[in-house]
Amino acid sequence: MFKQLSVAFLLAVSSLHVQSAALMGFEDSYMLMTETGEYNQEVMFNYAPSIHHAFGVEVMRMSPKGMRATTMTGINYTGLIQRWNLPSAQANVWFMGSVGEARGLHHGFSYSPSVQFDYETTRLYFLAKMRMLRAPGMNNDMAAVQGGFSFYEADFDETQPWFVLEAKAIKNFNPSLQVTPALRLINKNYFLELGITNPFNKSERAPRLNLMFTY
Repeated sequence: MFKQLSVAFLLAVSSLHVQSAALMGFEDSYMLMTETGEYNQEVMFNYAPSIHHAFGVEVMRMSPKGMRATTMTGINYTGLIQRWNLPSAQANVWFMGSVGEARGLHHGFSYSPSVQFDYETTRLYFLAKMRMLRAPGMNNDMAAVQGGFSFYEADFDETQPWFVLEAKAIKNFNPSLQVTPALRLINKNYFLELGITNPFNKSERAPRLNLMFTY
């Protein structure tokens, strides 16, 4: 499954003839992003001096089922590689990378570069991402795809609900495949996402909460 998602991602990116890359706010903005779930927990805070670059700090905890967790703490960089402003849509290619230290099951220098492509209209959304997660003895490389649609169009100052479905494959991890249907609420400078990972597998079912706030 990991190889299948990786190939799908590379085809999506290569078909656009673009290079690598991950996610930030507007110029001179601060962004806080969190993910809280049973298997993956992450907090990232960054500052964007321009619409092309952001710098910050990140803490990620990988908690495989039945194993000791690994926490990766480091500094990160986000760069906008390419943007297409289409008549009724926008597409982006991003690079995001972090370096730091891992503690827990794996110990020592850690790094996690990633490349991401996303496409969005006012009603449709698609994302494909590949991320390396490495530390001594650790290879939890990840490939993910997301797709979603909004229930209706909304003005900037109104809350817009979206249905989003994500499939994530992680090497050497339990569970290796995580499928999460979620409800996403977007309003001005924040989004809130509530989902259930592997909802049809009782032994792996777990709630997940994502939050992003830009100011």
